Amino acid sequence: MKKTLTALATGGLLVTSGGAVANDLGAGFAWSGNLAVTSDYIFQGASETGGRPAIQGGFDLEHASGLYLGNWNSSVQFGEGDDAYIEMDVYGGFATDLTDEVGIDVGVIHYFYPAAGGAAEFTELYAGVNTGVGDLAADFYVVYEADDGDYIYYELNLAYALPRDTYVFTDVGYVDADDSDDDFAYWHIGAGVEYAGLDF
Repeated sequence: MKKTLTALATGGLLVTSGGAVANDLGAGFAWSGNLAVTSDYIFQGASETGGRPAIQGGFDLEHASGLYLGNWNSSVQFGEGDDAYIEMDVYGGFATDLTDEVGIDVGVIHYFYPAAGGAAEFTELYAGVNTGVGDLAADFYVVYEADDGDYIYYELNLAYALPRDTYVFTDVGYVDADDSDDDFAYWHIGAGVEYAGLDF
């Protein structure tokens, strides 16, 4: 998705191709793609692969107006007896800069698991604000589960660039579930390096 900082924290060890460079299609349209291998796929602080590696990838189509559409996919393993083995996300939204330092991002994302049938599908609405000052980048998102209102969660993501194409990042989130007994918080912290056109 457009959540560039959030994407840093979806796995343990992450090896990904650089997908930030857009390829011009003309008429204001551009596309980009991404491919990753991770030691784990983390969503809301929990493993979606039972602590196992995941293969992930997707693409984005963007317009100069700020509108975008995209698809992102990952292998998943929810345990024995669960038929889901691929997560497919389709999303669309609008992102733009309000000033030189502050931008916004709003959209909708639909998650589905083709092998598990329609009962496993769900949809989220999201809104975020992002900023960057010097070597520090930050974004804050509010995400609402749109089908049954089962939860709303809040996530703050930070990344700081260091010398020699290295960086550190962290995210902190809180899930406010419809059943208050299921509320929880989560966090990640990590470091990365860009080398030979890849992010580690």
